[in-house]
Amino acid sequence: MIIKQLILENFGIYQGRHQIDLSVTEEQPIILLGGLNGGGKTTFLDALQLVLYGKHAKCSNRGHQAYGAYLATTKNRYAEANDIVELSLTFTHTTETTTNEFTVLRSWNTHLKEVKDKVVVYCNQQEDSHLSQYWDEFVNEFIPLSLSDLFFFDGEKIEDLANPDRSSELIRTGIENLLGLDLLTQLQIDLSNVERKRKADNLDTSVIHKVAALEVEIADQTTLVSELKKDIAELEKQASDCNLNINKSRQKVRYAGAHLIDERDNIKFELGAIEEKLKFNLTERVKLDAGAGPLGLISQLISSTKQQVIKEEKATQAHVIQNAISEYENTIKQTLIEESVSQSTLKSLEVAMTAMAIERQALADTPCYLGTNIAIFNGLDEKIAVDVKARTSLLSLKEQLLEQQALFEKKLESIPDYETVQHLLTELASYEVELKNHLVLIKQKQQSLQQNQARDEVLNTRYTNLLTQQSRDTFEQKRSIQVAEHIGKLKTTMQSFSLKLIQENIESLEKHIIDNFYDLNRKSKLVSNIKICPTTFSISLMDSAGNEMPTNRLSAGERQLLAIAVLWGLAEASGKEIPTVIDTPLGRLDGKHRTKLIKNYFPYAGKQVILLSTDEEIVGSYYDQLKPSICREYHIIFDEQLQSSTFTQGYF
Repeated sequence: MIIKQLILENFGIYQGRHQIDLSVTEEQPIILLGGLNGGGKTTFLDALQLVLYGKHAKCSNRGHQAYGAYLATTKNRYAEANDIVELSLTFTHTTETTTNEFTVLRSWNTHLKEVKDKVVVYCNQQEDSHLSQYWDEFVNEFIPLSLSDLFFFDGEKIEDLANPDRSSELIRTGIENLLGLDLLTQLQIDLSNVERKRKADNLDTSVIHKVAALEVEIADQTTLVSELKKDIAELEKQASDCNLNINKSRQKVRYAGAHLIDERDNIKFELGAIEEKLKFNLTERVKLDAGAGPLGLISQLISSTKQQVIKEEKATQAHVIQNAISEYENTIKQTLIEESVSQSTLKSLEVAMTAMAIERQALADTPCYLGTNIAIFNGLDEKIAVDVKARTSLLSLKEQLLEQQALFEKKLESIPDYETVQHLLTELASYEVELKNHLVLIKQKQQSLQQNQARDEVLNTRYTNLLTQQSRDTFEQKRSIQVAEHIGKLKTTMQSFSLKLIQENIESLEKHIIDNFYDLNRKSKLVSNIKICPTTFSISLMDSAGNEMPTNRLSAGERQLLAIAVLWGLAEASGKEIPTVIDTPLGRLDGKHRTKLIKNYFPYAGKQVILLSTDEEIVGSYYDQLKPSICREYHIIFDEQLQSSTFTQGYF
């Protein structure tokens, strides 16, 4: 089935007649419609479902309204009083080798006392009265209502399907409808009724009144169980809507910075600790500056002082030994004279001694004004080096502390006053309380449902026991008993057949889902396999070691991708060529997960894919990546003068 054209007339936000071409090619299967929130994207999706399914359509804002009452609210409020509301959908459908074109036209007048819709169906441009009269039965040949969730869905609510309970229910519904098991279920119910009737026909008169009373009680109990299930479904929907509101409210709180208010005291504490560390750092640097540290600034003067101290020590030594050396020299010269040494030798010796005397005298004449010992400089260089290193370390630590201080002060400045965000926090708290109340009520209702289901089983057991209390041993009684026994065996056989059929098809579905999840998920080794229980239809994830892993190991985005993989797998397993229509396709996914959907899902989700996007989803690089697969682009714009949304060629 490929949609070619949709026409809306005075429906919802669309005043007047609006026609949109939705035909695609095999190479370019995507129709991209862009519109702001409230511009008419969801109305477009509602129109598609309403024109097909009528009173059975799952429209977004219908709730529990009666169908006629809902139709009365769909007319554009700016349309003329006598104008009718009309929806027209043209599509092609291929059976074996024959392709036919169908046009479904659904219209209604909201000014009648009782609002009813009229359906006219054309096949190959010829009105088909039979199709028009029985369209509700025929539409299931094109898109079964039970499978519509696989092909028409809201991307923002896809996270609900990521819940294990919701996904198992989706898989159960999908498999039962794909395999026709709903017919088997109905057949089992019919067989049970026949079995009950056969046994009831041969009751002893003494137990007839007991059976009648028990039948009334069973009927009341069945009604109670049904109402409890309905209440639980409604509460779960309300909880789901409340959860969406909580997510949106939390996003507002984060944008406003209100989530940082609880960190204010911690930040102030950190700032105080940093201030103390800075004071201690300053104290330590003052200590260093009060010690030998400043001497590092006059290293040349210290070197000169050391040289002067050494000279003064040598001068002192020269002065002390001057007289002693003179006496030694005279003794040496006298001894050499007595030994009759030659005059030339004596002359050379005297010259040498004179030179040495002059040198000693020069040392002795060195001015001495320090009068200290060189030992006072012992270890001074090492001490200065240690102090310089310590000071450098303290200065580096000071810079780090100042950076941390600036960072925390910036954080403190970004924290809003409580009064400015009080309404956001109050709103979030009210939603959370509402969700908690819904969950409590759901739990109470579920407990009550379990108790009433158990009572229902007890009543049915008692009823069966009463039916077996036969008193007439007649041929008809034996025959009825035999029929009842055969029915029991047939029900067991059907149940075994159903389980076997499910088991065989679940393996194929598992492969579809895991292959699709690999295509969508950027962590290729996160999940090695997916198993579906053939009785509960719950999904089990297997890690790389083959062990079962809980779904909470997946991030919120990964759970959404898993839900999409389940929808995609069921759609593939259905074997039906049905358009896929997605409202808000990228939801709250991060960039990498969005890229996976753009590249690996949208171009292959079906032979026709209609995407209804906001201006914050398929933009920039995402639009560029999707462009080769886009056949047509439309922009849904609300015109203030016309008071109507319109379709224009081209994207945002």
